[in-house]
Amino acid sequence: MAVRFDPSVPEAGDGSRRRPADMLEEVIDALSEGLAIFDENAVLLRFNAGFAEMNPAVADLLSEGLDWSLLLREWVLRGGLRAEDAERLSFMEARLAGGDWMVTPLEVASSDRDSEFLLRSTAAGGFVLVQTDVTERRALEETERAADQLVRKVLESCPANIIMSRVGDGEVIYRSPAATELLGTAAHTHAHFASRAERADFITAVLPDGRVDDMPVTGVRADGARFPSLVSARLIQYRGEDVLVSSTVDVSKEVDLRRRLAAQREQIFQAEKMSALGELLAGVAHELNNPLSVVVGHALMLRDEEISDDVLRRVEKISDAAERCARIVKSFLAMARQQPARLVPMDIAETVETAVGALQQSAEGLGAEVHVAVAPDLPPVRGDAHQIAQVVINLVTNADQAIRESGTGGRIDIALSHDPAAQRVELRVSDDGPGVPKDIRGRIFDPLFTTKPVGAGTGIGLALCHRIVTAHSGDIALAGDGPGATLVVHLPTTEAGAGATADALPAGKPAGRGAVLVVDDEEDVSDLIREILVRDGFEVTVAGSAEAALDLLAGRDFALILTDLNMPGLGGRGFYERLLRDRPQLARRMGFVTGDTMSPQARGFLDGAGRPFLEKPIAPDELRRLARAMLEGSA
Repeated sequence: MAVRFDPSVPEAGDGSRRRPADMLEEVIDALSEGLAIFDENAVLLRFNAGFAEMNPAVADLLSEGLDWSLLLREWVLRGGLRAEDAERLSFMEARLAGGDWMVTPLEVASSDRDSEFLLRSTAAGGFVLVQTDVTERRALEETERAADQLVRKVLESCPANIIMSRVGDGEVIYRSPAATELLGTAAHTHAHFASRAERADFITAVLPDGRVDDMPVTGVRADGARFPSLVSARLIQYRGEDVLVSSTVDVSKEVDLRRRLAAQREQIFQAEKMSALGELLAGVAHELNNPLSVVVGHALMLRDEEISDDVLRRVEKISDAAERCARIVKSFLAMARQQPARLVPMDIAETVETAVGALQQSAEGLGAEVHVAVAPDLPPVRGDAHQIAQVVINLVTNADQAIRESGTGGRIDIALSHDPAAQRVELRVSDDGPGVPKDIRGRIFDPLFTTKPVGAGTGIGLALCHRIVTAHSGDIALAGDGPGATLVVHLPTTEAGAGATADALPAGKPAGRGAVLVVDDEEDVSDLIREILVRDGFEVTVAGSAEAALDLLAGRDFALILTDLNMPGLGGRGFYERLLRDRPQLARRMGFVTGDTMSPQARGFLDGAGRPFLEKPIAPDELRRLARAMLEGSA
């Protein structure tokens, strides 16, 4: 580059005018680069201080007139320049001498520094050597290179999937191996979203603030399957354009876990409701059982009296209403029990046919046409035949009432099938009626929930079914959402042969007369028991408390003792334990007539005592069978 000097330059300190040559010398020495100028014979004309500082190995040789070849040889011998680098410099100088005017950068390394040399020919045929110290720059580049390698290694090994893509067209610039494994190798991110609308919503959410966190979207896996996911992204500038750096998290397991937790919470909620209901029913049943026993017992006994047809008709109405109340109370008790009364191998097909037959032969009958299909070689299930029959009766009755009240449909299908792999039997009850509205599908098993008018239903039918099936280690659910309603029950099978399932005590033959002690704090109940047993030929003595009964036993003997369980004072439990301790032979003659068989404490005591018991409300025939069986020693 040509340098022009102003002739009106300032004077030197001694008053003389400074020459341009002097000023050029100062500029050359002030350069941070090293500079050496050689003539057409490759002889050193001048050099600056920077060149000498960068090359301490040959600094003492540097002087005007130094030959280029000698400089290179000493430079190598003194360890300031590698031999191969000296050859390269010599080669480049030869090219310049041949008339090549090209600027040629050449990177060489001294013993402790890295330099970049620039050779340029001059108009006079010589050349200029410019040396730049690039040690720090080289170190910085190496650091950046190592950092880049570290980042790449981290990204390649990171389990999180990361994708860089253009905002405009969604073209993928970079994807980590984890992203490839999850989302595949599509060229554009549109393929990662289940719909274009979802990607549009995602872009709309990112743009205002340049970020989005845990946005729920439906992703598409590499195999095309859809999955729930959360996407987080940041908007950055890369090579002059908007780029999204995003990460997608597969939350399929979390969603499935939340679903299972919700189901478990619902089960716990149902159990808590049933427990609370059980506590309520315990008190209600206990208060109702005694008066119901009196009404039911006397109504049944009046049927055996010689009375007019008009009176008999009224008695039957009273008896039917009382028995209906008794069934409701027993349904409450069965629903609130913590476990089935008796689980034995049972023929579920026979139970279903018996339940359907009972409904068809009842006073009201069935309005719908019922079809039963039973798979061949159906294995037995372990359960309580009476309770499973109650489930079938409730399901069929609900379906028949829905059809009758809506005027829709007219057919009920009951199917029994076997799943050997799951080791369970499926009971499916389907109808072609109006079905179950979507807004109440989740509440049909709730206790006391009913859609029927006041007085037309108790709201315990399906809740009772749910409780019974659950107690049998099975499950019940509303299946499908098509026309009609389908309820599916699964019960575990057993390889054991079907055994006896009857809960009723054998009637046996009349035992003749025997002395019976009846202990109950409710006078009406004790009078009813006495009247029933006296009519059957028994001699009956009544005591109003356990303490009074102990006084009576001190003076006489009884063939049979029937006592209530819950009474003031010692109570039936204390009465039994006292006899078991002091007079065990009398304890073995004791039976219980009680309305409290649902609480865990009462069930635990009755199971532990191993004595027969009769549940209130009392039916005369059941009481007679109990007394006869105990006297015969079969109970």
